[in-house]
Amino acid sequence: MSRAKLTFSIIFLLFSIIFTFNHHLGFSVGDTILSKVGLLPYTTTYVRGVHITLFIGLGMLVCSYFITRKVLGSSFPRLASKLWLMVLVIVLSYSFITDKVMYVVKWNATGTNAVSYVQNQSSCMYDVVDDGDTLASCYLIIKNYSGQPVVAMVKPDLARSYRNQDDPLYESLNSVELKPVRIEIKPRGTFAGQLAFSGLAGSPLPFQGKLHDIVLDIGIEGQNIVFDYELP
Repeated sequence: MSRAKLTFSIIFLLFSIIFTFNHHLGFSVGDTILSKVGLLPYTTTYVRGVHITLFIGLGMLVCSYFITRKVLGSSFPRLASKLWLMVLVIVLSYSFITDKVMYVVKWNATGTNAVSYVQNQSSCMYDVVDDGDTLASCYLIIKNYSGQPVVAMVKPDLARSYRNQDDPLYESLNSVELKPVRIEIKPRGTFAGQLAFSGLAGSPLPFQGKLHDIVLDIGIEGQNIVFDYELP
């Protein structure tokens, strides 16, 4: 058995898993790669339509699995026969593993570097009335990976979350200025829940609706970061 072949096959297998399956933020490395090169991970919009990344990734996973099993089989037949089980365990625990790795990587992180936001599980119900008064109730998940408590000011960006810039509603939402809400997250803790926001629309268009995949502004210790993973 060639050591180079074994190394290549294992790396190919691990890359296939990482490319295909969702990590702790709810999407895959493959989604990010396709977006960066100008390709759509989905046939229509994020979390809708056919997941192209999954089809490409599963093809790579099947190829890499059989290549690795063939290479292992020549010298380690018993290990090769158990390869499917090892792959299954890694796939099922991949999101959990990446989440726990972040607690190590960001153990001493401070400010905005200490937090992550699970965008694809977020949503906002909003209501814009005639006089411009705007209310929004948002479900958000924010994780503090550091060993210190975090006090954050959070504010959703309704217009960027709506994304359809050709719609008159986008102009109305773009004129909305919501007041940030203060939250506290314990060391290595997670905030998951509803937050109520209020504000004023400069160009009100009376409308009620619901948005998903919320773009979120988070301010910590004078630092600000806008979380938008920009998956189409």
